[in-house]
Amino acid sequence: MFGPCGQDSKLGIVTMTKKSYSVVVMDGDGIGPEVVHEALRVLDAAAEKFHFRLDYLHVPAGDASLQQFGDALPEKSVEAFASSDACLKGPVGESVRTINDKLRFGFDLYANLRPARSYPGICPPALRPNIDMTVIRENSEGFYRGLESRLTPDLATTTGVFSTRGAERIAEFTFRYAKSKVRRPGLEPSVVLATKANIFPQTHGMYLRAFEKLSHRYPQIGFQHYYADALCAHLVRNPEKFDVIVSENLLADLLSDLAGQVAGGLGMTPGTNINYETKHAYFEPTHGCAPDIAGKGIADPIGQIRSGGLMLEYIGAVHGDSALRRAAIAIEKSIGSLLSKPKRLQLPQELGGEAGSKKVTDVLISKLKEDGERRTSFS
Repeated sequence: MFGPCGQDSKLGIVTMTKKSYSVVVMDGDGIGPEVVHEALRVLDAAAEKFHFRLDYLHVPAGDASLQQFGDALPEKSVEAFASSDACLKGPVGESVRTINDKLRFGFDLYANLRPARSYPGICPPALRPNIDMTVIRENSEGFYRGLESRLTPDLATTTGVFSTRGAERIAEFTFRYAKSKVRRPGLEPSVVLATKANIFPQTHGMYLRAFEKLSHRYPQIGFQHYYADALCAHLVRNPEKFDVIVSENLLADLLSDLAGQVAGGLGMTPGTNINYETKHAYFEPTHGCAPDIAGKGIADPIGQIRSGGLMLEYIGAVHGDSALRRAAIAIEKSIGSLLSKPKRLQLPQELGGEAGSKKVTDVLISKLKEDGERRTSFS
């Protein structure tokens, strides 16, 4: 997913191997501390098996941090993130905008990947047993910049920011990802761009023109343009036919939740926030902090664990350490093993099982320690 080990000349990354990596941990709110704890257990098991070390630094972030320190993301947390190899973040509550402003926008983390993958053992709730799509979200532009103005007490406006640079950058990233993605048998490499260019010809049209131009450099990858509303209908009707979907910030946020749900549930869906050029990144599940079930030990930890796996793959790619990339494959394989032929007592309650967070993690760690490796949808 994140390119070959060693130097990637296209991305300008010069890598060098090391065996210990610094990981900033933001526990978040609600179920965040619970699922982050389970993810760290899996990461520790993977580190032991594949012989590397992760040095964790827990820093405050989210609503709890705002209440305690008066800041949802204190400067020391930002500084720790800036100097880390990567960050594992749990879901946060109402302070999500502060996190976005300081991390996503502050560090220009322009690429947000959200893989959505189903398995036979969880269909239903997955709509099909063979879904293997990734939604790519341009993470730095659009209406998510939150540029709102109150003109009168009864009239407000919001401004979206779209640039040629942003459109071309995410287009280049998307086609490179589609070229390197290892996908399930029978799924053809393809990129689908979702816009509302018929309504926003200058802004969304800018994205459409950038993708159409670049698509000619990747003739081996099919390219299609869908209006976003039509794409929603197709995702419900035939989700297994889609490979890579990409859109601007707001639309991709909505589409990625839809993709995650049709693949079985948002509790399983991981997310990335990356800038390859500066090598800053954090990894988080796409679901919310679910305060209604916090402290009950029943939250599905798979999305957070998968986010940890993506983090390992990213660090391994940046530093040329194949051990971390093998660990990421092993984590995903253990999840696939659990969800392909699940036992009710081992399955998260979100997926119709009876297992709490700890039990799910125990099973995944057991499978991780027992199983070998095989090729998965990671490159």
